[in-house]
Amino acid sequence: MPYAMKNIQSSVAEARAKGRERGIKFEQSFDLAVNFRKKELDVSKPENRFNQELVLPNALIPPPKICAFGDGEFAEAATAAGAESVVSKEDIPRLGEEKKERKNLAKSYDFFIAAVDAMPLIGRYLGQALGSRGKMPRPFPPQADLSTIVNQYHRTVRIRMRNTPTFHVKVGHEKMSDSEIADNIMAVLNFVDGKGFSARISNVSVKTTMGPTVEIPV
Repeated sequence: MPYAMKNIQSSVAEARAKGRERGIKFEQSFDLAVNFRKKELDVSKPENRFNQELVLPNALIPPPKICAFGDGEFAEAATAAGAESVVSKEDIPRLGEEKKERKNLAKSYDFFIAAVDAMPLIGRYLGQALGSRGKMPRPFPPQADLSTIVNQYHRTVRIRMRNTPTFHVKVGHEKMSDSEIADNIMAVLNFVDGKGFSARISNVSVKTTMGPTVEIPV
């Protein structure tokens, strides 16, 4: 991997400073952009596109929003674990029949989890809305430790590359330290390296929500 942690931390610190120079009144997030050389990465081929979850070393602020499908003990456990919403099995068909509601559901949450017995209904009524966004839920048995699962999702991002050889992903927040954000960035770059695509990278940059782009030197 042609990236040194000290270079990443330095770029994060610079992005933080430049973001603050603009006098933004709200706390900003940090976003990473990874661009590949177009001639070396044909994104018309499915094997050259990313659509995968990645667990980062440090939790994001605010955490990703999680919705659960299920009833009874599963629903109670999901709520206690920190899921923002729980949809009962009997509500799934109703949501599926309302185009606007199922679209809003798919857009409003970052990740979905489900009780095993809810999956057939989800596939039938919500499969198109969730599947097209790569958000089909992972099924879990009643005895699953949902607290651990939700905690993991709070450190998870989706790396998705579609029709252009680039992807953007959230890696931090102003409340996080430079080293925590740098660790998250390194995890993303290690993911790319693990896919065998690091040699095709054109450039990598980091920026705050409203700040200018800061390139991470190769």
